[in-house]
Amino acid sequence: MVLLRSLFILQVLVRMVLTYNFSNCNFASITDIYCNIIFHDLTGDLKGAKFAKFEQIEDCESKPACLLKIENYTLNPIPGCPSLPEKIFAWRTRAALIGHCPGYPETERNDGTQEMAQEVQNICLNQTSQILRLWYSFMQSPE
Repeated sequence: MVLLRSLFILQVLVRMVLTYNFSNCNFASITDIYCNIIFHDLTGDLKGAKFAKFEQIEDCESKPACLLKIENYTLNPIPGCPSLPEKIFAWRTRAALIGHCPGYPETERNDGTQEMAQEVQNICLNQTSQILRLWYSFMQSPE
């Protein structure tokens, strides 16, 4: 048990050290890409979803903080929704970050290629709605 706890703490610390600082991104370009492309991909994935049953919605206080959360929610598979990083909006989000955030790492994430059942689909829809809300918060946040 102590070993597992130590591994978890180490994993958290490594993520904190390796987290990209989004303060040098070109927010205007990323905003344009979101408005013209990513927004349509996200809303297309959420078509027909019932938002009332989704879990809590997060906000963020600044554009760099929003991009950090957007990156985390979009590009890191979560239990129950391994396929989210393979969605078209995730690929386009990653491309926007690579293209408009100097020094953003171009490394690939873990991919998830499991089949989606209804429960998994609901988890993915919840995660996608969280991402849409974070983009909205990004648009409203000061730099």
